[in-house]
Amino acid sequence: MADPRDDLTAIVAEVRRVTTLPGAQTLRRRSDRRRRRRAAIGAAGLAVVAITAGATLVRARSAVDTPGVDTSGVGPANQIAPSVVPSATASAGPQDILAGRRQVQIVLPGMRGATLAIDRDGDQVRATTEQGIDDRALWVLRPEGDRYRILLASGANAVCMTVVHDAAPGSVRGRACDAAASTQLFRIDQVPDGSYSIFQGKRYVQVVDGTNALVPDLPEGLTTTYEFEDRGPAPR
Repeated sequence: MADPRDDLTAIVAEVRRVTTLPGAQTLRRRSDRRRRRRAAIGAAGLAVVAITAGATLVRARSAVDTPGVDTSGVGPANQIAPSVVPSATASAGPQDILAGRRQVQIVLPGMRGATLAIDRDGDQVRATTEQGIDDRALWVLRPEGDRYRILLASGANAVCMTVVHDAAPGSVRGRACDAAASTQLFRIDQVPDGSYSIFQGKRYVQVVDGTNALVPDLPEGLTTTYEFEDRGPAPR
């Protein structure tokens, strides 16, 4: 009959074998191997992310460079996003403004956005910062030879800027357009800073301090220049 103590001795020996920890060197080697595996897995993950991002960027660039390509998966390939549709109200260049095809505000850059407008209760043209006066402050520069007729863009009757040599230093008024009136023809020249001078007869047409009236007969040289801000197509 087997001795029970032999079985107990065998069991104790097996437990000791299973639960005995490896040596310190062995543990370090195992730890190093696990660390290297984690680093390799992390690098592989970053590589996958980089490749995916690169592929997405390439597709996006390809869609930009190739009109009609739809990368959203929502609309048809030939559909154009609203943000890239050219605006029908985009500002025109000086060539269209000086060709009489656009209506403009005549702005004084040195007067904080003041524009030339006809008086509310009269016919004199002044510089003003009043708001909501498009019916009195939108002009069309209509070329006639090397001169321009400056007329209001709105109104049932054609109204033109007209030089009047009345009480010094004269005045500029809104009068009915007259093809025979030389006082309604102005020379417009661009000056070095990009703004424009307006000349009529023998002198520059300028704004006088105090009343902000537009006058044609100041004795000094050029002191007032203008900018033309596009406000859309001129009415036919």
